[in-house]
Amino acid sequence: MHRLTSTFDPIETLHATGLRQYRTEWSRWLLILSIAFGGTIAVSIQTLTVQAQPNPQGLAIQSDTQEANSKTQVVTARGNVRLNYPSRKIQAQANLAQYFIKQKRILLTGNVLIAQEGSTLEGESVLYLVDEGKFIANPKIKQQVRSNYIDPEQGGRGLTILSNIQEANSKTEIVTATGNVRLSYPDKKLQARANTAQYNIKGKQIVLSGNVLVVNNGSSLQGDTITYLIEEGRFIAKQKPGIPVQSIYVIPDKTSNQ
Repeated sequence: MHRLTSTFDPIETLHATGLRQYRTEWSRWLLILSIAFGGTIAVSIQTLTVQAQPNPQGLAIQSDTQEANSKTQVVTARGNVRLNYPSRKIQAQANLAQYFIKQKRILLTGNVLIAQEGSTLEGESVLYLVDEGKFIANPKIKQQVRSNYIDPEQGGRGLTILSNIQEANSKTEIVTATGNVRLSYPDKKLQARANTAQYNIKGKQIVLSGNVLVVNNGSSLQGDTITYLIEEGRFIAKQKPGIPVQSIYVIPDKTSNQ
C-alpha cells in the first residue's frame, strides 16, 4: 500500500519582500491582490492556505505556482501540488489542482494520489465533491484506477480494487468500481473479477455483478452476481434465469501424498 505523508505545514506563513512573515485571511488577501492586478492573481509561492486564520482545519495548498481569480472564484495550482484537508482527514498530491470555491469542488490531474484514514486512491484525474464527500477517479488511457482499503481492526494488506472508473463516498462509506474490475484480498486469500463491484466498508460486504469469477483458496465460484460477507466469510451466488451457478472446489487427496 502507498502511504502519503505531508511534507509541508498547512498553516505555513506567506513571505513578502521587505516584510516580516504574516498570516492572513484568504478573502482579504485575495481582495487586496485582485484590486492591484485586475481580478486574476498569479503567484509563485510554496503554500497558499485557503482558510481564515482561526480555522486550522481548512484546505491548504502547496505548489510551484498558483493563480487565484476573485471573479470566477477558482484557484489553480501547478507543479508538485500537495493538498492537506485536516477536517476531512485528506492528503493528496498531483501535477495540477483546481479548487472551484463556489461549486465546492476540487479537481486533481496528473499522477494523483489521495490518502484518507489509511486508504488510498490513485488515478490520472480525481474529482472531489466537497459537500457530498465523494471522489470520482479516472485513469490514464489503457490503464486503471487503483484503490486500497485497510480495515483498522484487521490490518494486513487490505483490499485492492482495479477498475476503469471508481467512485468512493466517504459519507456513505461505499466504493463503486465499474469496468473490468479486478479485486485482490490477500488477507482472505481471495481474488475476483467482474464488470462492476460495490464495496460497503461499514457493512463489510462486497457485491460483484456481471461475469463474476471468484477464486478463494484455490476453489472457484462463477455467477452473475456474487455477494461476499467479509466477517462471515460467506459467498452468496446467483445466476441469470436458466443458467446454473458453477463452482469448483479443490479437495486435498491424502493418498496422493503417500
